[in-house]
Amino acid sequence: MEKLLHGTYVVILLVMAALTFHYFVGYRDRTDVHLPKLGSEELIDLENETILTDGANGVWSAEIPIQGVTGKYCHLIFYSIHQLVEVYQGDKLIYSMGPSPKNSFAKTPGCVWNDILLTEDVNGTSLFVKLTCVYPHVAYDVPEFYLGEKGSILIRFLDKELFSVIISLCLIGVGLVLMGYVFYNRKNSEVDKNLILLGGLASLVGAWRVFDSSLAKIFLPGLPIVSLIPFMAMMMAVIPLVLFMMNMYNSKGSKIWYVPCWVSIFVSGLSLFLQYFHLADFRQIMLPILLTLIFAILVIAVMAFLEFRRNGWNARLRSNLLGMAVVALGVLLDVMTYYRSGGRHVTSFVILGFLLYAIAMGLSIFKESGALITAGKGAQSMETLAYHDKLTGLFNRAAFIMDTDPYVVDPENFVVAVLDLNNLKYCNDNLGHEMGDKYIRDSAEIIRNTFGTIGNCYRMGGDEFYCLIPQGGKASCREQQSAMERMVDEYNAKSQDVTIAIACGFARYDNRIDYDLNSTAKRADQLMYQNKEEMKKHAN
Repeated sequence: MEKLLHGTYVVILLVMAALTFHYFVGYRDRTDVHLPKLGSEELIDLENETILTDGANGVWSAEIPIQGVTGKYCHLIFYSIHQLVEVYQGDKLIYSMGPSPKNSFAKTPGCVWNDILLTEDVNGTSLFVKLTCVYPHVAYDVPEFYLGEKGSILIRFLDKELFSVIISLCLIGVGLVLMGYVFYNRKNSEVDKNLILLGGLASLVGAWRVFDSSLAKIFLPGLPIVSLIPFMAMMMAVIPLVLFMMNMYNSKGSKIWYVPCWVSIFVSGLSLFLQYFHLADFRQIMLPILLTLIFAILVIAVMAFLEFRRNGWNARLRSNLLGMAVVALGVLLDVMTYYRSGGRHVTSFVILGFLLYAIAMGLSIFKESGALITAGKGAQSMETLAYHDKLTGLFNRAAFIMDTDPYVVDPENFVVAVLDLNNLKYCNDNLGHEMGDKYIRDSAEIIRNTFGTIGNCYRMGGDEFYCLIPQGGKASCREQQSAMERMVDEYNAKSQDVTIAIACGFARYDNRIDYDLNSTAKRADQLMYQNKEEMKKHAN
């Protein structure tokens, strides 16, 4: 079930990514300005009580007095949330903003900073602003209007949101590092692949907050997709959250874990369908998205309680629940702030809490993975000592016995080559054991570079070597024997002390005469001795 869930999730993620790219490239808000570029420098906040408002049936309107402004560059700036905007000077429409007529994909222009550069003749008059809500039954608070020099207004909002955006970008960075670490060590079985879920979750939460900030709308103006990405990120965060928590507990695989995941898949698929066919935007199904997230958190809480009852209050459960409690509290505070401000303000409690949680859990998993890797390296070192010859680095007799176990290995089509070093005793007696060891090491290197290219090489002890060749053929063995003889001749031509001579014989497994590969090795050994005798005759 988990593989099916992963596959379905990846498909939806790819569809959303393609949709985001398509929407990013193809759709812009339509903004019409009918004023020359003149205005004022002085920054003035317009108090809401000085604005005459009239709101009914999803339409909000107000007369905004423009006075006391001097200078060259005067801007009227305000933030609209999923609203169509019209600004009039008397009966003249001087500014309008809404979705492009070509945009059949979404109803909303998104959350937009409206920037109106005023002319000097506006001073001392009133502007009539009309905001029409895109979505029925969804109302937002009266926006805050700012009048004055644009740079000063933007700096004010930079001061308000810069910290939370930096925290969010750090969270995205942590997520990418965790996923990159897993990808880089994907072949290492000791690395906890759960880090990729934590990294994906951190990146989605960070993207949610970054694109939900006013700064994103300032630096990416006129892009409705920027206002939809937070809803996408929220939808896609449920599954990595649940699967990450599932892998943290001993109840992994319990069917209850998959319930919120499949609910999330259904809600995501439904959202994509409604969005693509222009039936409802992501914002209009915000409630099902939030309920899915809340349901997932409730399931996690229930499973944590069951984990506590079964396994007690262990360190992992304690640290995990503490971190999730901080994140859940941050979510609650942020959601409350979002709704109380009519979508205008979002705090950063969840981002800061989740950043600390992701770092703490990531370091904890890194530590556990590091301990496993160290233990694995220790076990690997012990295995290397147990199955490798210390002098040559080749496999040893114990490895050959294991690799030819008749209960494990099918010997059919195997070839066994047996090799023997001539005159090793003479070298030891006349040149010393140090030169004897050099003879063995250099001969083993030649064997590795020839027969080792088609099979595994083993030092069986002393001057005797075996090579086990799966799917081998006598023709390839003859080629390697010829290559070995050429390398021996080249070595002897350059050597000033040791002279190498290697006898060789090989045989193919035959089920009519061989009981196992050891029987094949005995036949190869006889052929090797024949080769040794021929080499002695030629030497004489």
